[in-house]
Amino acid sequence: MKNFYDLEQKYLKILSKVDESFFNTLHDYSKYKEGLSGLFLASEPDHYWTAKNKIMIVGAETRGWNITLDQVYSLDHYIVKSIEKNKSFFQKMMLEPRTKKVTFHDFTRAIADKSGVEGLIYCNLFCFAWKEKSPIKSKYFEQIKSISFELLNAQIEYFEPNIIILANGSQNTIYRREFFDPKLYSQGQDYKGESIDKNQLYKFIYDQKYLCYRIQHPSTIRGKVAALAARKKLISLLPEI
Repeated sequence: MKNFYDLEQKYLKILSKVDESFFNTLHDYSKYKEGLSGLFLASEPDHYWTAKNKIMIVGAETRGWNITLDQVYSLDHYIVKSIEKNKSFFQKMMLEPRTKKVTFHDFTRAIADKSGVEGLIYCNLFCFAWKEKSPIKSKYFEQIKSISFELLNAQIEYFEPNIIILANGSQNTIYRREFFDPKLYSQGQDYKGESIDKNQLYKFIYDQKYLCYRIQHPSTIRGKVAALAARKKLISLLPEI
């Protein structure tokens, strides 16, 4: 069993290299004033290490994700509040009514119902949003991408999930492949035999360690019917509680 403090310290080490203006909304040159969201950091469920199924869900970015501090800014405190927000928000999402909608968290709830909530880790490919949208068009994107990839790598190394579900959307394909290098894929499998296109659902082993499923972002509009079939198939493939 690991200690989450170790990941917090890794967060601190990574983020200490980043200019304070990315985090501190009261900074003279705060990026928040230009449209940068608060920082998204994954938290740890209370009983993660005893959970039967450990599943990491990697989304895209979280719109309007802002961090409220209750004391003068410091990076340590900011990190704590960001982690707390992730944990409380995700717990709240897990308690929401089950519906037939196709939002991101309708998808995460379906996974929780099948495989258990205690082993679910909620991550994002990008740790910031820009003007409540993808940060791709931000003038700070290269920095955002670099920070995001370092954080995601630290999260994967710490949590050691049994399964990683990549639900980032097609616009992020090039960046997902930049992080999850296809050269490290093995045992790839599609579900064309079940009339599910490879672009909708694909299974592979990453870096000889992690069972991965790549799927469209749950709220995708294009190819909605095909995406729904892929999601249902993925849920059927996941282990039960």
